[in-house]
Amino acid sequence: MTRASGFIRAFIAALGGALATPIRPLGAVSAPLWALLLGLVAALAAPAGAGELQEYVRLRGLEGDRLLGSGLVYGLGGTGDSMKDSTVAAQPYAQFLKNTGNISVDLKSLAKTRSIALVNVTVEVPRTGARTDDRLDVVIGTAGTASSLAGGQLITSILTIPILNAPGGAMVAYAVADGELEVDPLTPTKARIRGGARMVRDITMNPFEGNTVALILQPQYAGYPTASAIADLINDELSVSGHSGAAKVEDAQTIRVRIPSDEMEDANKFLAQMLTYSVPADLIRTPARVVIDRAAKVITVDERVEFRPAAVTADNLRITTVTPQVEPTAQEPLTDTVAWTGIATGGSQKQSMRLRALIDALIEVDVPFETQVGVIRALLRQGSLKAEVIEQ
Repeated sequence: MTRASGFIRAFIAALGGALATPIRPLGAVSAPLWALLLGLVAALAAPAGAGELQEYVRLRGLEGDRLLGSGLVYGLGGTGDSMKDSTVAAQPYAQFLKNTGNISVDLKSLAKTRSIALVNVTVEVPRTGARTDDRLDVVIGTAGTASSLAGGQLITSILTIPILNAPGGAMVAYAVADGELEVDPLTPTKARIRGGARMVRDITMNPFEGNTVALILQPQYAGYPTASAIADLINDELSVSGHSGAAKVEDAQTIRVRIPSDEMEDANKFLAQMLTYSVPADLIRTPARVVIDRAAKVITVDERVEFRPAAVTADNLRITTVTPQVEPTAQEPLTDTVAWTGIATGGSQKQSMRLRALIDALIEVDVPFETQVGVIRALLRQGSLKAEVIEQ
């Protein structure tokens, strides 16, 4: 048995006593903790190797866009807006009926209607833009008192960009949306229409700023060491063609690249080639990180994350790191610890234990997600955790 497996086994046994809870097999681990375990394994199992530049950066100017609008959903079985108590949906519905030829409608006559709901309509435009007749997904949410959108259909709605985009403040339509709703089973006041928006005007994205482009490092890779290494890589690649000093670091997340004059005639081709440059894994010099996704209850731990000898208490859990691991003998047998849990970190006080081993042990005994987060926070506050912690 290796030293690592030995202290993990000892940790689990002691922790089971500390929590006064029998150790359960992995099959009994709760769903949120299984999600944590799967996220951890996926992150740690990813092989290290070269990737293309486009995997680590995005182009400024290709951020995508959002189209917004208001609409009416009809066909609801008594779950729509209460027009008796509020005219928030009655007014646009009356206007819609008038526009379609029914000129005798007034708000009073709609008081008992519960089959209509006023909704907000949103469409996300991809980073590459969208062209006329492209189809995009639509997201729907109630704006009034409707309790459910089940069975509803969106009346054709006009979508525009979030700012006034024409002289005099007139709205310019970029897309129209309609169709049958797919209602969220957990939140019936939200729905989606797949391919429900049709573009009626082009939205184009442009990454070029004069004769330069800005490469923005993805947040997980941002930092001066990585930015500098990638700038050097681009300069090395371009030096083969006789160009030098084209890439410069602007800040920890931005690399400005000047397009050579003889490439400006076909700048798009130059950009496409640059984005496929091979980036060795060892150029991505990011600090060790722990990412806590509170919504999904997932903790992703970088393989390099370690913590120094420390003592931590979280709820009824107490953890102490001690060195070195005691080898059992007839004169000095191993004894169980009830209140405090011992973990060896190596041969000397200066060595550290992998946080991964600690999280694995916590999963083994089904320690709640919030307690695991508490342990990580406590180690960070003590200065014992050698990593950057990001909470989402």
